[in-house]
Amino acid sequence: MKLNNYNLTVGLTVIFMVFLAIILSASIMGVFDGFEPYKQLIAAMLSVAATGVITALLLFFQRKQQEQLNREQREFQLTQTLDQRKFDAEQKEKEKERLLETKVFEEKLRIYKEFLRKLCDVVKDMEITPQEEIELQFQVSYIAMHTKSESIKIISEQVRDIVVDIKNNVGGKKNMLSQLFVIADTLYKELYKEEYSNNTEDRNKTIVNFESILFPKDSMRLYELKKSINAEGSNQWVDDNDKLVYEYFCANSANKFIKENGTISVGVFYQNKQCCFSIMTKGNHPEAFLKKVQETCDELKVFKMDSKDSFVADVGTDDGKIIEFFNVLLSRIKDYRETDFPK
Repeated sequence: MKLNNYNLTVGLTVIFMVFLAIILSASIMGVFDGFEPYKQLIAAMLSVAATGVITALLLFFQRKQQEQLNREQREFQLTQTLDQRKFDAEQKEKEKERLLETKVFEEKLRIYKEFLRKLCDVVKDMEITPQEEIELQFQVSYIAMHTKSESIKIISEQVRDIVVDIKNNVGGKKNMLSQLFVIADTLYKELYKEEYSNNTEDRNKTIVNFESILFPKDSMRLYELKKSINAEGSNQWVDDNDKLVYEYFCANSANKFIKENGTISVGVFYQNKQCCFSIMTKGNHPEAFLKKVQETCDELKVFKMDSKDSFVADVGTDDGKIIEFFNVLLSRIKDYRETDFPK
């Protein structure tokens, strides 16, 4: 653009000088003094010369401008071509990364599914053979190739609990779905880099629904209670003796909830059509705690003491009142465990 302005300035200067020279020549020659034929001829010739010079200069500068425009267009096209090539290269690189991510995702999904399938094969007969233990370890090592160490730790903890329960013959299937949900949650975050979408309440109800399938029909009423009772902060299950158990660990001096002396368990069961519950503590029965239980019974008037650690409700007591009672009692037990621990 600066070069075009310079050329235009030079062109106008030359045109002005030529025009001035023509006027001066015409004046010296007396062109403007009369109308003699030879003077008219000279004036005409000078006019033609001036017109030719001006036309030539205009054509020259027009050509220069066109050349400059052509250069700018070529440079612009070259820049566009380079930008397009760069864009195409970036797109190809992104496509390679996307394809790689897709392949990695598919491989992780395959390994995770194979791990769960192998875990199912291992535990479905409720026996763990030495060969299955080895296979399970290899499956975990395959997962480790595509999974963070923290996730491996969580998965291994859940697998340990499932296998140990089966080895100890404590009915591991009663808690297996909750442990599988933890594994699924961990794998989900590895696959999709986000939190699992399952609602905690929905998940708990799902666990209860599947647990109820595994136990005798006589336990169904306990599962109906379990679906409605709010027992936040507790381990809960129906044991092999058809007792709905709520277990609250105690806090130690490091403020960690662990299963040691002072852990409280509440067992709910039906006997002679009466809803009953018993209090079990690991190690001792703190008087302050037993007092809280008795105060709750006196306040809500649903259960009455049958023995020091056993309470019963009247035959035909409405389930709604039973649920309300346990919501209050378990909430108070939770608060008690969070503010007190054995010395």
